Amino acid sequence: MKKTKVIIISCITILVCLSLIIVGTYALFSQTVNIENHLQAGTLKVKLERTDLIWVELNVDGYLEENQDSTVKDFTSPTSENIFGIEDGVLVVPGCYYEASMRLTNDGSVAFDYIVKIMLKSASNKLAEQIKVIVDGDDANKKALSIGENTVSSGTIDKTDASKAFTVKIVFEEDQYNNAAQNLTVDFDLVVEAIQRTAE
Repeated sequence: MKKTKVIIISCITILVCLSLIIVGTYALFSQTVNIENHLQAGTLKVKLERTDLIWVELNVDGYLEENQDSTVKDFTSPTSENIFGIEDGVLVVPGCYYEASMRLTNDGSVAFDYIVKIMLKSASNKLAEQIKVIVDGDDANKKALSIGENTVSSGTIDKTDASKAFTVKIVFEEDQYNNAAQNLTVDFDLVVEAIQRTAE
């Protein structure tokens, strides 16, 4: 009986010592730091507006007449309306032109390179060959509408610049082949591509 008592007391003593060791281990200085992290992606947002439009087209009497619209018009969202304001049923003749003043704005958080181009959607024909595209009044570098990508403007816009202005003019030039363009049509799009720029 004495032996059993000694064994029980020894076991209790061992258990008490073990619990003191465990409690002693957790009683050391400690600290937990929890840092909440979050990430939010930046944005690449391009805004395209027409700030002015000057055009010469046929009036109701069949004469060429100059017009102007200085209303700022937003073309950021895809639309079937064209920047030159050419409505269905309008006929162009030699001497007609449409000049749109455009503003490209960085509405996002990153700098970007941009390319503005006119893309001929229909087949090339005598009318397309006689429609010349002039950028920023540079008559020396005018181009005919042609198949493929015709770059109109390009550059970089960062958060300091915020926006760039340019003009695009299409002219139905007078030349010896005008008669071959009668009753023909052409379809073209103005396309803006923007790609994030990572360094200056």
